Amino acid sequence: MSLARFIRVGKNLARIGIRKANPWLVQISLQDRLGNPAGAKSSRSHLDATIKWLCRAQDRGGGYGVSAGYSFLDGWYPPYPETTGYLIPTFYDYACLTGREELRDRARQMADWEVEIQLPDGAVQGGHYLGPNSDRRPVVFNTGQVILGWLRAYTETADEKYLDAARRAGDWLLSAQSPDGAWRLDGPSVQTKVHAYDARTAWSLLEIDALAPDWRYVEAADRNLEWTLAQQQENGWFRNNNFNHDRQPPTHSISYVMEGLIESERLTGDTRYLNAAIKTARKLLSILETQGFMPGEFDGDWNPVGKYSCLTGNAQIAGVWLQLSQKTGDEDFFYKAIEMNNQVKATQKLRSLHPGVRGGVKGSFPLHGRYQPYCYPNWAAKFLADSLMLEECLLNNLRSAEEGFEYRLLAESAMLQANT
Repeated sequence: MSLARFIRVGKNLARIGIRKANPWLVQISLQDRLGNPAGAKSSRSHLDATIKWLCRAQDRGGGYGVSAGYSFLDGWYPPYPETTGYLIPTFYDYACLTGREELRDRARQMADWEVEIQLPDGAVQGGHYLGPNSDRRPVVFNTGQVILGWLRAYTETADEKYLDAARRAGDWLLSAQSPDGAWRLDGPSVQTKVHAYDARTAWSLLEIDALAPDWRYVEAADRNLEWTLAQQQENGWFRNNNFNHDRQPPTHSISYVMEGLIESERLTGDTRYLNAAIKTARKLLSILETQGFMPGEFDGDWNPVGKYSCLTGNAQIAGVWLQLSQKTGDEDFFYKAIEMNNQVKATQKLRSLHPGVRGGVKGSFPLHGRYQPYCYPNWAAKFLADSLMLEECLLNNLRSAEEGFEYRLLAESAMLQANT
C-alpha cells in the first residue's frame, strides 16, 4: 500500500471511528456485508423515490446547484457543478413522464445557477462549488456535461442565454484541445490528465452544432472520437480511462465512453462509434451472464479488480444496454438491462427514515467498496433514474406494439421476477 493510500485509509477509519455509533451506518454496513439488500419493488416506485432524493439533494445545495451527495463520513456535500449540469436533462425527462411542472422549475434553477458560476473564459470548474474565491480550476469533462444541461434548458425554454453559455463553453473546449484530439488538463478531482471518457465531451460539442451549426465543433468532436477509438483494445477495453494512477477504470468511466460513442453515432451516423460501444457492451453482457453480478473495476484483460460492484456504473450499463436493444433489436441487451436495474434497485432503501439514505443510490455495494465508499453520490441516482425512465418507455412501447409478442413476454417475466 502506498503512503498516500495508507494516510487516506487512516483518515477514513478515523472518521468512521467518530461516527461508528451512527446506527444507520452500522445497519447498512452490516446488511451489505451479509449480502442482504433491501429487495426490489416496482421500477416506478424506485424512480419516484430516486427523484425525491435528488430534489432533497438540490435543496441541500441551496435550491439551485445539487449537492454532490450524502456521505456517512462528511454529511451532505456542497453543490457539484459537473453533475448538476447533466442532472438538468434528467429532471426535464421526469417532468415529461409525470407532468410534474415543478421539476421543470428545478431544472431551470440548476441551469441558471450554472450560468451564474460559469468561469470568465467559458469553462466550468472542477470539484465542489465552495464559493467564488475557492479553487475553481477549469475541467474539460465537467464543461462538457454542463453544456448538455444548458442545451436541454435551451430546447425547453428557448432562452438564448443557455445557448450562449453553451457556445462559450464549447469555444473554451476548442482552445484546450490537443492536436491529436484528446484533452490534457490538470484537475482538482482526478489524478490522470487524459481520458477516453471524454467521448462524452465530444458528444456535447456535436449537440451544440445540432442547435447552432458550426463546423469547428464537429471537427473537434471528430478528432476526439478518432482518438477514443484508438484507445479501444481488440477485447473492447479502453486505455487511458481511469481517474487515478493506482486504480483500474471502474464501470462508471467505461460506461461514460459507451454513452459518448452511442450519442455521437446518433448525431453523426458514423457506425464505427456504435460498433465500438457494442463491442464493450457485449463483453460486459457476457460477464454478467457468467458471474451473476458486475464487478466494479477491470484490468485490460477484463479481470475483476476488488470485490465490490460500482452501482453508478451498473445503472449506466443498464441504460446503455437498453439503448442498444433499441438500435440492434437484440433481446439479450433488453433482458439483461432489466436484470441489472433490478440488482441496483435491490440495494436501494425506499422507506428509510434517514433523508440521506431514503431513495439514494450508494456509490458501491457493499457500502465500503472502493468507488465512493460510505457515500450516496448524486450521479448514481441520476443514472438509475435515467435507466428506469428508459426502461418504462420501452416496456410501454412493447406493450402497445402489435409485433414482438415473445419479446414482451420476456420483458414482463423479468419484471414479475423482480417484484415477487
